[in-house]
Amino acid sequence: MCHLRNLFVPAELRGQGQGTRLLRAVEQEARLRGCEQILLETHDFQAPEFYRRFGFEVTSVIEGYPRGHSSIIMVKPLLPETVRISG
Repeated sequence: MCHLRNLFVPAELRGQGQGTRLLRAVEQEARLRGCEQILLETHDFQAPEFYRRFGFEVTSVIEGYPRGHSSIIMVKPLLPETVRISG
């Protein structure tokens, strides 16, 4: 398992595909390292919907951490990539 610890895109760069490029690079690197899944931690005020769009699923929620919010643990299984043969 690979653990994504920090992914931050400055506000002025958001909405330009930077987060998508970073997350795809993380996934590619995880596959190269032989990881079978990626685990990440986020909060309800950060970007859980962004991660859901890339196949991450919520595995646990800790309510009230920080106060008034929730901590969210998400996991994405990395299925083996299929080889496409054109012809």
